[in-house]
Amino acid sequence: MKNIYEIDLVNSLFSKEEATELILGLIDYKIDVHSRKIFSNQVKFGEEDEDSKYRLEKLTASREAIKELLDDTTSSHFKLSAQLKIEPKGRNN
Repeated sequence: MKNIYEIDLVNSLFSKEEATELILGLIDYKIDVHSRKIFSNQVKFGEEDEDSKYRLEKLTASREAIKELLDDTTSSHFKLSAQLKIEPKGRNN
């Protein structure tokens, strides 16, 4: 039997500045994680981590699109919500 754990990670109203800091901060953290993973694989094995390279490209594109959306909007506040779902799985599941 698999236990699935879910929490509301973010569920609130934020000013434009707070929303920008929160969203871009999270994406920047993920970009940094994948960048370090790619570098580590290059040093250890002489090759890039293809999964991290793919995620890095996607995250970078998403960051630019979200930054543009936030910069271009006239809204002063945003309702942000994000749920985190943790589901145990094997590597091949």
